[in-house]
Amino acid sequence: MNIRKPLIPLALLLLLPVGAFLQENMRGVKFETLVSSTKDWAGDTLSQAPAGQPELSIVRVTIAPGARLPTHKHPVLNSVYVAKGSLKVTLADRGETLTLSEGKAYIEVTDKWHFGRNEGDEPATLIIFYSGVKGVPTTIFQKETETSAP
Repeated sequence: MNIRKPLIPLALLLLLPVGAFLQENMRGVKFETLVSSTKDWAGDTLSQAPAGQPELSIVRVTIAPGARLPTHKHPVLNSVYVAKGSLKVTLADRGETLTLSEGKAYIEVTDKWHFGRNEGDEPATLIIFYSGVKGVPTTIFQKETETSAP
């Protein structure tokens, strides 16, 4: 007779108090996934992370009403949380747009030229999370002579 089979239910019963303990100590704590995806907001599959020493960065960007970010791209994976206001983002080559709204999170586009414009009447505050590689810039700005977007 295999003695291990009867031990499995016993082990599960012994773990129940541990689960109850964890649940008891988690009261008043709520975990909420704001965004999770294998695709960016334009619907394209996320690229593989470049090789090298991983480097995480968190950046706060404030865009005044009426201001336009220069056309740029991110060579590293990133996501954004809109803490305040909104920002209309346009893919320079496709003309696709998305309005990033306050209180929401988005998976940003990687290696695609884009720009943002604050069309609102209050500053837009973005918290951007970059998952990069040490020595690789998180943002590359397009040279004025290359700019194809208005």
